Amino acid sequence: MNVTLRGRIGSAEAAPQLVDGTFVRDLIDLDAREVSLRVHHDREIFDIEMERIFAKSWLPLAHESEIPNPGDFVRRNAGQDSCLVVRREDGSIAVLLNACSHRGMTLCREEKGNSQTFKCPYHGWAFGKDGRFLGAPFEKQMYGDELRRAADDLHLVVAKTAMLGGMIFANWDQDAEDFEAYLGDFAWYLRAALERTNRGFEVIGPPQRQIMRANWKLLAEQLADGYHARALHQSAGDMGTLGHDAHDPASWGMVGINVSTPGGHTMRCIDTRLAYSFAGIGDTASVAERLAAVPPPGANADMVKQFSNNLSDGQMRLLADTPPLVMGLFPGTDFFMLMSVGGSDDGSHGPVMVARAWTPRSPELFEMLTWTLVERDAPPELREQTRLTTLRNFGISGFIEQDDAEAWQGIQKAVQGPVARRMTAKYQAKLGVTRPEGFEGGGDVYAGFSRDDAQWAWWKRYAQVMGA
Repeated sequence: MNVTLRGRIGSAEAAPQLVDGTFVRDLIDLDAREVSLRVHHDREIFDIEMERIFAKSWLPLAHESEIPNPGDFVRRNAGQDSCLVVRREDGSIAVLLNACSHRGMTLCREEKGNSQTFKCPYHGWAFGKDGRFLGAPFEKQMYGDELRRAADDLHLVVAKTAMLGGMIFANWDQDAEDFEAYLGDFAWYLRAALERTNRGFEVIGPPQRQIMRANWKLLAEQLADGYHARALHQSAGDMGTLGHDAHDPASWGMVGINVSTPGGHTMRCIDTRLAYSFAGIGDTASVAERLAAVPPPGANADMVKQFSNNLSDGQMRLLADTPPLVMGLFPGTDFFMLMSVGGSDDGSHGPVMVARAWTPRSPELFEMLTWTLVERDAPPELREQTRLTTLRNFGISGFIEQDDAEAWQGIQKAVQGPVARRMTAKYQAKLGVTRPEGFEGGGDVYAGFSRDDAQWAWWKRYAQVMGA
C-alpha cells in the first residue's frame, strides 16, 4: 500500500496522502457538502479504511441466541479478520482471532458448532474457549519448558466485546473507547427499540449471507436517506407496501424525524399519527393506549404491557409517536423495523424485523449478513408472520432490498470510468436542526421532510476518522 501517513494512525493530526499526491481531505469538501466518487473505488482509500475504521470500530458479529450453550461458536469476519464468537463456560462471550499464535494458520473452518477446544491443523497447538494456550504435541521434546514459561504470550488475540439487544459487538483495538462512549446519545434510541420487553429478542435461524458488487459506503450512507423511497421503491409502493397515498411523502416514510449523532450514527423515524387516525385513536389517548392500538413492529398489545418495565416515559413516547424505522451505527450496522406486505400468502401486512452487518471485501465488494429478529415472547403466529414478511422484503429474495442493491451496484458500475470518478456526490439539501418540543432523545434532531442533514453527518464522521 503506497500511502503516506503524517502523524499517528487514528489521531486527529494524521493526514493520509495517496500515491498520486492527493490527500484524503481533498476528496471531501466539508463546506460545499460534496464527496468525490473516487472514495468508492480507490484501493488505497480502501486500505486506509480497513486500518483506521474497521480495525478500530465496534462491529456486530452475532446474536447471543446463536450460541446459547458453553462451547457453542460461530465463525464470522470482523473487518478483514476472521474470528470465532464463542460462548465460554461461565456464559460470557469471547471473540477470538481465527489464527494460531504459532504460525498464523487458520484454526477453524466450520461456520458454527460446539467445541471445548480449538486445535490448529498445522502443528496441533490447542487453545481453550477463552483463547488460552493449552498445549502442543510433543511439547517437552520440542520446546522443553519454554512454552510453559511463555504461555501468557501465546494466547489467541482476543477482542473487546459488548452486547446490546442481544447483538454481540467486538473491537480489535484494546485502546478503543468503551461501547457506551461509542454509542453516546444513540444508546437511548437503541435500547428503546431493542430492549423494550422483559426477555428481549432472539434470531430465527442463521443470518442470510450475500455478496454485493458495490462499495460498503453506498449502503452505510443510504440508511439516513429518506428521499430515495418514492423513486427507487416505486414497485413496493404499487403493491401497497409503504403507505396509503402514493402522492403523500409521509406515506413513503419521507416525513418524520431524522436523528444524527457526532459518532456518525443515524436514525429515521416515521410519524404514526396517520395510523392512529385509521385506528380511531384521538389526540387525547395516553401513550399506553396509543401503543396498544398500534403496537410497534414485532410486538402485540399484550407485549406492549411489558414496555413500562424496561423503558423510560420518553422512550415510550418515542415508540408511540415516532417509532424508529431504520437505525444505523457507524460504520457497519443497521436495524430495520417496519410494517410491510408479505405477512401471509394473502398479501396482508406483517412486521419486518432486521439486523444487518456488512464487511468490506474490496473497494467493489462487500458481504452482508441479515438476521431476522423476533421477540422471545411473541406467539407462534406473530413469529411466523415476522419470518415471512422479513424474508420477502429483505435479504437475498427481498423485493425492497433488491431495489437498494440495484442502486448500490449501479453507482459502483458507473464510477469505474475515468470521467465519472471525477464527479462528486452532493448533499446540499439542508433542513437544519428542528427539534420538536418535548422530544427527549439526544443528538441533532431534524423534524419534517427528510433531507440530507443526517446523511451528511455520517460523512462528517467518516472524514474525521479518515483524518480528512
